[in-house]
Amino acid sequence: MTRGRRWLFALAPALSLLLLGECGARVIGAECEAIVPAATGWETMVGDARYLWKLEPGRLFESPAGNTRINSVGLRSAHLPTDPRSPNLKTVLVTGDSSVYGWGQPDGKTYAEQLEALLGRAFTGHRFRVVNLGVPGFSTEQTLRLLADLGWSYEPDLVVVHNIFSDCNIDAFQDRTALRLADPDGTAAQRVLHASALYCALYMPWARHVASVNQQPNRVLMPGIPTNANQAVALEKIDTVIDLSRVPLDDYLDNLGLIRSQADERGAAMMLAPLAQEWDVGVWNVPMAQPTQDQVLPWYPYRAAQESWAAEHGVERVSMPDVFAAAPGDKARLFIDNMHPSVTGAAVMAQAIVERLRQNPALLGLESRDLKPDYRPPALPRGNGVQAPGGPGGPQGPPPGGAPPAPPRSPPPGGR
Repeated sequence: MTRGRRWLFALAPALSLLLLGECGARVIGAECEAIVPAATGWETMVGDARYLWKLEPGRLFESPAGNTRINSVGLRSAHLPTDPRSPNLKTVLVTGDSSVYGWGQPDGKTYAEQLEALLGRAFTGHRFRVVNLGVPGFSTEQTLRLLADLGWSYEPDLVVVHNIFSDCNIDAFQDRTALRLADPDGTAAQRVLHASALYCALYMPWARHVASVNQQPNRVLMPGIPTNANQAVALEKIDTVIDLSRVPLDDYLDNLGLIRSQADERGAAMMLAPLAQEWDVGVWNVPMAQPTQDQVLPWYPYRAAQESWAAEHGVERVSMPDVFAAAPGDKARLFIDNMHPSVTGAAVMAQAIVERLRQNPALLGLESRDLKPDYRPPALPRGNGVQAPGGPGGPQGPPPGGAPPAPPRSPPPGGR
């Protein structure tokens, strides 16, 4: 007997079992199905197979502290891609998660709206629109899809990328795995595998388990309870934690590169502006001991890698942690919780971006002659910038922006 025939005889039982299993799976009707994301109980949000979740188009969320309106294309912005574009119009996109979206900031006082108003005061001869692409919980994986579907249609002059916390967050899933569960036929390899009923019979129980593990009731593929303690660790242990992040560090840097190349193709400039959180200004409001000097929080390596990436690729970068640390007055007023900037914090962010653009107006396609010589940044709002009904202080009732998407955890995960 030849060697080839011996192999054939050896494989015949296994092939017979596979064929029998395939026939049995087809008899019972086994199929690969998309895991449908569900955002039950998350105000202003709906599940979505392409993004996992998104803002609900046309939604108005009303709160005693102020309103949150989502436009017809699913952005918290007054601007639409179909709006007329005049020759002197400059468009800025700001991307990120809930800190950019404006969690706790009522309409009219979000970071994007403050930035737009401030640009109009700082430059002359041009109109400005700032389009808010911030969506609670969005990582660079989701932002890349949002740019492809909506962002680039605004024909921006500048893209300011704030994404970092939701990328490095240690959550109930990793984004690429979750997106594959929501769109199981997204690649050619997946389509080939899913043609097998036997594969689907084995795959679907695993997929349903992954989609539901650590989820809140009635939610599927939503941010939830972390798969591991999202905590400060000693420097020598950071590698064991960082691999659990929603978007691993190498993938995060690759995504920054994709945003930059796509911006370059469209003649837009790119700026990085990593977000701040309370520990950056010495405030620690989470139910665990504050980190010691030799401990590392999950976003530290991302910030360091982002800074190196920006220097290597010549991308402008504004460090919001440094900006917030240098802000005058009571630092606690810059946040409404351990990660989200208040209206006052949003004003600090807007002023920092405008100051950098005045130093480098070419990022907007402008020149030094376009600077208003008498520009002075306005005084920061008093307190946290929100006047509650009935008197000063923090907002009463749910903050603008909808119900919190996830229960508190420690330390602050960002991007919620």
